[in-house]
Amino acid sequence: MDAAILTRLTDDLIDDLSPTTDLDGGAPRDRTLGELLSDPRQVFDEPDILAVVVTAVRLRNVAEYLIATSVATAERLGIPARKRLKTGADLLTAIGVAPSAAYRAARVGRAAHTLPTVTHALRDGALGIEHADAIGKGLTHITDRVELDDDQRTEIVTSLKIQTSPAAIAHRAREIAITLAPTEPAADHVPVAENYDLNDMTLHQNDEGRIAATLDLDVVTGEELQAALDPLCRPVPLPDGTPDPRPPSRRRADALGQIIRTYLAGSERPSSGGVLPHVTLIRPARMWLPEATLTAIPEGGAHPNDADTLGFTGPITAATADILACDGALTDVLVDAADAPLDVGRTQRLFPPAIRRALAVRDRGCAFPGCGRPASWCDAHHMDHWEDGGSTCVDNGVLLCRMHHTLIHHTGWEVFLGPDRHPWFTPPLDPEHPRRHREPLRSQARRTMTDLPHAA
Repeated sequence: MDAAILTRLTDDLIDDLSPTTDLDGGAPRDRTLGELLSDPRQVFDEPDILAVVVTAVRLRNVAEYLIATSVATAERLGIPARKRLKTGADLLTAIGVAPSAAYRAARVGRAAHTLPTVTHALRDGALGIEHADAIGKGLTHITDRVELDDDQRTEIVTSLKIQTSPAAIAHRAREIAITLAPTEPAADHVPVAENYDLNDMTLHQNDEGRIAATLDLDVVTGEELQAALDPLCRPVPLPDGTPDPRPPSRRRADALGQIIRTYLAGSERPSSGGVLPHVTLIRPARMWLPEATLTAIPEGGAHPNDADTLGFTGPITAATADILACDGALTDVLVDAADAPLDVGRTQRLFPPAIRRALAVRDRGCAFPGCGRPASWCDAHHMDHWEDGGSTCVDNGVLLCRMHHTLIHHTGWEVFLGPDRHPWFTPPLDPEHPRRHREPLRSQARRTMTDLPHAA
């Protein structure tokens, strides 16, 4: 097959995918691929459509192999230089390929001769180029740290090929590198992933006044950051029960803001699954099982659970794991209710921790009807505003999440302390019915199926 045949094959496929007009008076004929996909029949076309999906994925993998190999060949012949380009990746970007895909194809093409089994699977359409690229990078990560013989390379490539995703391949490669590394590394050698001297953070204020941040953290600090964010990143339904509209990136940013506010307020940390968030260290059986128990575990080679692993950020060396095992965080909370100041009048504007704890006991989180977000997510709001002479005390405070705190300040909602000494909320005035009675609503902590005054 030469380039001309490949071009005709591509044109035929494009024609078959294009919409067609019935010009033969309705005479029976075979349906085109385009008609199958644009006007499928229920049930009857299901096997054909599934077959098209499988074949299309395989065709895509073969096409990616063709691109990678042809680019590598073009580099060997010096074609990019004659086109005044630096690499084969530049050759691809010049014809409209996204830079990330272009550089990936060039990497896979250059490494094809060093990974024959991976190249064979990619050529047959059984492996995607993302997986092939991840295997190549994973093997490079290992060989940069450990010398491998041919049998070890074959075993490692096989171990990487059976992983289910590129991220899993990278995780497995790091685990193997740690497993096969010398037991006693040089005293001045610290793995890049665990070297906190390389940590870096930048903060930049853009033209709109927003702060853009970049982070480059060691694996332990990154694990601690993700453990702190985890309990605050879960989707929270809106008061009317609709799903949380925030995408994951927005929830992550909101969680970071909440952590900063919680730290500045000195309040308790939020819980995750009923316990305070903490770093999870997974230690392999070889580190703690009795010697007699280890006889069933095979020796040598790269095993799935040979390296110490953190819950979020993956494998770490035994030295770093030992440091974590010796270090712990313990928080003793001693509460003396009789000495807790619950009213500081006008002496300070911000609610002190003791009053926040009292508000948390009473409101049990955001008090706005239908919300109930955790207390650690909430601001303490003055029912009678501080600017209007309101005091800082339990009876003038209410916990509100940031969304409902903003709602109270910028809309017609009102909040007041009821005769039951719990917050009550009055909805805004309806412009179309200005004389309609505004029925006060109970706080989230005292929601019931009835609005009778004596109900809890």
